[in-house]
Amino acid sequence: MSDGNNELKLKGFFPYRLSVLEKQVSEAVAAVYQEQHALTRYEWRVLAALGQNYDVLSAKQIAAYTRMEKMQVSRAITRLKERDLLEQGSDQRDRRFSRVQLTEQGKALYRSITPDVLAREQAILQGLSSDEREQLFGLLEKLEQHIEQLPSS
Repeated sequence: MSDGNNELKLKGFFPYRLSVLEKQVSEAVAAVYQEQHALTRYEWRVLAALGQNYDVLSAKQIAAYTRMEKMQVSRAITRLKERDLLEQGSDQRDRRFSRVQLTEQGKALYRSITPDVLAREQAILQGLSSDEREQLFGLLEKLEQHIEQLPSS
């Protein structure tokens, strides 16, 4: 948090603190899908994006939804296809786009990982009371909305 004197103190700099927390949380959750299922963070995100409703999405939609770079999505799709966890085909309306969806094996993997990932999330959040969790998620939502309104430059 800035003290108004234009001196950056990294430990109090919000983007830094948030980045450190994100890394800690990601590593704690990654233990579930990396160690038990040999998935990378990006592969897990693609799997989870498709697995929520067993959607058929384009790589571009996955990138937008997960906030991943196009190359990260492309590499994750390639590796998941190699493991027969998803399939990719042309969009019937626009051949320039491809659609990806989970295979039955991909759906089964998603269903088997989800309870463990949710349990890890709960273990992480146990450090907060119910009211604090509610407040945290409310503050995150408020910041997300505020950031979307900021000018891009």
